[in-house]
Amino acid sequence: MKKIAVVGSINIDYFVEANVLPEKGETVLGNQFFMSLGGKGANQAVAASRLGAKVSFFGSIGSDENSNYVKKMLQKEKVDIAHLNVAKDSHTGVAFIEICQSENRIVVIPGANRETNISYIERLLDEILEHDIVVLQLETPLEMIEHLVPKLFEKGKTILLNPAPALQIRKEILDKVTYLIPNEHEYQIVMNEKGTMEKLLKKFSNKLLITCGINGVKFFDGNTLVQVPAHKVDAVDTTGAGDTFCGAFAVALSEGKDLVDCIEFGNLAAGLSVKKKGAQSGMPFREEINLFVRGEL
Repeated sequence: MKKIAVVGSINIDYFVEANVLPEKGETVLGNQFFMSLGGKGANQAVAASRLGAKVSFFGSIGSDENSNYVKKMLQKEKVDIAHLNVAKDSHTGVAFIEICQSENRIVVIPGANRETNISYIERLLDEILEHDIVVLQLETPLEMIEHLVPKLFEKGKTILLNPAPALQIRKEILDKVTYLIPNEHEYQIVMNEKGTMEKLLKKFSNKLLITCGINGVKFFDGNTLVQVPAHKVDAVDTTGAGDTFCGAFAVALSEGKDLVDCIEFGNLAAGLSVKKKGAQSGMPFREEINLFVRGEL
């Protein structure tokens, strides 16, 4: 199995659940509150680790009480945090997540994630290059991503970029990414191009994979527009489903599966993940995947 590096964000997620979400200036009573480890980078690292991959995490935490919780949780999930950066003058990133009728909306305050910058990457570039697959998102500084991707490309690494939250990315960077995985709301912003989904998929065949929630994942294989269906489940909380997909997709790649099989594996893991509340609590372990495939779960 190939080694996976995740370069990305770490947050503490604060969840509130309510029957309705407040309008501007309105206060409503919620039903539940809980917190957990989050951040798109940490989520994707945990998702991959639970599915059996060897995962190293590169990112930043603050010098606050939350940092101890982050380290404890990542170690519990068997994610290698030997290269974690501690930002002395910042707090660990936080996200505030409102859940209503299994859907969510999120506000993120990056904090120490801003310190996962070019300087940090340059100090650890050799260690990152020891990995075969590198997974990236956009909750860390964009200039760091634009600095790192060409170096990974030059060394022939497999690069997965999940461009969320959506930001416009220069074409020369997109051209060097192996797999670009936005959702159906993000892809036009990221690519700064008008046109139908089909037109853009054809332009970036076997590279652009658009996740479409309950409609699965769409891509163009060079000849045909392919839609890999999602697994139908009773969703409780969709937070983290996209991150689960990306982590599982990376694991399948590390095992040498072809593109459709990688997407199907990602869809299966993402489907199972939404059956519980919280970004990481529902992320499946490999045995759960095996049980589901055998019809025992």
